[in-house]
Amino acid sequence: MARRLLDQLTERGTLRRRTSGWFWTHEQNAADFTSLRGQGGTPVSVVERETGRLLGTVDAAAADGQVHAGAVYVHQGESYVVALYDPAQAIALVNRESVAYSTWSRDVTSIEIKDQRATVSWPVDLGPGYPQGSRAPVEWGFGEVEVHGQVVSFNRRRIPSGEILSNDPLDLPVRTLTTTAAWWSVAAELLEVAGLDAEMTPGALHAAEHASIGLLPLLATCDRWDLGGVSTAMHIDTERATVFVYDALPGGAGFAERGYGMARQWLTATLEAIEDCGCADGCPACVQSPKCGNGNNPLSKEGAIALLRTVLYGSPAPRPA
Repeated sequence: MARRLLDQLTERGTLRRRTSGWFWTHEQNAADFTSLRGQGGTPVSVVERETGRLLGTVDAAAADGQVHAGAVYVHQGESYVVALYDPAQAIALVNRESVAYSTWSRDVTSIEIKDQRATVSWPVDLGPGYPQGSRAPVEWGFGEVEVHGQVVSFNRRRIPSGEILSNDPLDLPVRTLTTTAAWWSVAAELLEVAGLDAEMTPGALHAAEHASIGLLPLLATCDRWDLGGVSTAMHIDTERATVFVYDALPGGAGFAERGYGMARQWLTATLEAIEDCGCADGCPACVQSPKCGNGNNPLSKEGAIALLRTVLYGSPAPRPA
């Protein structure tokens, strides 16, 4: 089906077949015709410095992390290095360079609850070690949030070994996205039941966040790139350990709300996906994310399983068959 479509577009002159693949032939970049992500802001034009040739565009929301000064930009199999990035003018000037490394950016993200529109909770039995009948709630919320993100550095990694060659700071502005999010928070007692101390909790929450983002597209009509997430061992608004999953589009798109409406089913599917993965310590199929701004660190697959089992079943032990 895909090959038939490519052949049709080639016949119309919309695409051109080359040895390395099919390429857009119009002077206007394809991204200017339609934005699959619906991101706000002017797309950043990537221009070859020597010739003035437009190589492509990058969504405004992703540009800080992809075309900052020093970033490697790949176009039609050829590598370019960004010489100048001007967010205000929405342009990145690049030089053609053959390099033996790739670049990865690091960002810091925080989230504020601006308007909690809905809330629900379920009680979890605390079990042995607590007075009989003691319970603690898993609290869910949905509403409007502000996500504040800033790309603060990048590193160069040797290809193909991944060896880090350098780590360089960046001075880029804080970006704010107003959107909607679903979040769940757990009391300190539940972390204790799960066997998570202060050192282990961030990795468990982070891994659960990544896995839940990966599973939400099964429940909502979206892609994981339409979503973002933040996890913290103590959030200032909830005053608890909290995992947020938000729509990565201005104003929201209904994806997080869908997850909120299927909260228990969502977390159950997330737990099953992590448990069923055959890796030892976490991999891209379960708890690692290709777009993590912290380089997938810290992450604890074991901690996420214990946390989710406790949240859902009141015990970190496997649920009886």
